[in-house]
Amino acid sequence: MRSAHGGALRRVAAIAALTTIAACSHSQSQPGPATSGAGSVGYVRMEELVQKHPLYDQLSRYDRSIEAFDLTSTAPQVARADPHLAERERALQKELRDAADRTQKLLGQKQQQYQQQEAAAIAAAMRGAGQAGPSAAQIVGTVNATAQQQQSGVTSQARRDFESYRANLAKQDQAQIGAAQKALSDRADRTYRAKVEEVQSKESALSLKMANEDAAQRLALRTKLSSLALDDAARDDAQKQLAALDRKEADALAAQRNRDAQSLSALQAQLHDQVQGELNAQVASIRQRSIGSLTQRQQSLSKQISTIGGPVVRTTVINGKPQQQINPNLPPALRARIEQLHNDYQRRFQDDAKTTIADFEKTRQDLSRRYAELHGIEGASQQGAQAQIVSLRKKRDDLYDQMVAQIDREVRLIAQQRGIAVVLTNVVAPAGGVDLTPDALKDIESLHE
Repeated sequence: MRSAHGGALRRVAAIAALTTIAACSHSQSQPGPATSGAGSVGYVRMEELVQKHPLYDQLSRYDRSIEAFDLTSTAPQVARADPHLAERERALQKELRDAADRTQKLLGQKQQQYQQQEAAAIAAAMRGAGQAGPSAAQIVGTVNATAQQQQSGVTSQARRDFESYRANLAKQDQAQIGAAQKALSDRADRTYRAKVEEVQSKESALSLKMANEDAAQRLALRTKLSSLALDDAARDDAQKQLAALDRKEADALAAQRNRDAQSLSALQAQLHDQVQGELNAQVASIRQRSIGSLTQRQQSLSKQISTIGGPVVRTTVINGKPQQQINPNLPPALRARIEQLHNDYQRRFQDDAKTTIADFEKTRQDLSRRYAELHGIEGASQQGAQAQIVSLRKKRDDLYDQMVAQIDREVRLIAQQRGIAVVLTNVVAPAGGVDLTPDALKDIESLHE
């Protein structure tokens, strides 16, 4: 709320200064009515008048809305990262592990099923050809050869899945690093802008304070200069005194601005170093987490591949490739039939396994998307809150300006009626000053009717 009032206070100070200058110019060009207050200095307590304005309730609602969105100042613990984020990450990782385990178990069941079907088909083919049933060694050889080829296909698919997972993880890392860099830069910019507004507010307050301190002397000198009976020497001396007052105020304000510029430069360097340090820490954390995920993924796939296929027997290697040895004593037609059965069941298993692995890949992609959303939703909500704050502050400042302008018009009329040329706002009551606040309050309260 302090930041929301900063711009408004500067505008009040500016309006007060303009009111003083305009009133002085009006008094020199057009003398006010001859009343008991002629030549006096008036003042009002602007904040009291604002609080009595009919639109003050709406202004307060804007302030409460800004406080509700700006959690970083009212409740910093609420604006921090979701404390359950790590728990949700672990839940997603558990879902991924469970999906991998289910896929592994399903592939094992399908492999055993196709092995049994192939063995039964080979035995039926041999009985139909009038051959004795296959021996246990023959069936085991056929089944194990099939298992070995199936395992080779699953290994290749798992390797491709791992490379795809690595690429997706790298993209996610880059997105997270970019989001972290933007969040840190935005935070530094908000801090710097808040400091700039604070410095400008202090400079405006200093300028107004010096103007108030010298107001009586400056008014006396200007009144003296307005006298037609003043000789040239006295007039020149009065003008020099006015110029000296202006130089004194300008020099003090310039010195303050130099000090503020040095302070802002130091703050900017500090914020730059802070952003770079935090960004490096987050980048290291993201990459460390990615390395852990890759290692865990690789271990999971290695375990999955090692358990698929069961025991593998040694087969004859021809041209660097393992080949199944079929009994050479079987008739050629039966051998071709057995080979056809083997190839057919192997192809059916590969197609079925590919579908199962594709289903697992969809599940993994969905979990990856949910993981990315889990990390991105917090930054999006903070950006939305900042946009709401900016919009509310603009509406609040516009409303405040309208209220102050209306109050200023009422005060001008009251001062004119009482023959007061100079009106100060939100200052300590000057000696001999006329408090116009009660009269202004009556006019403001009449606006409610």
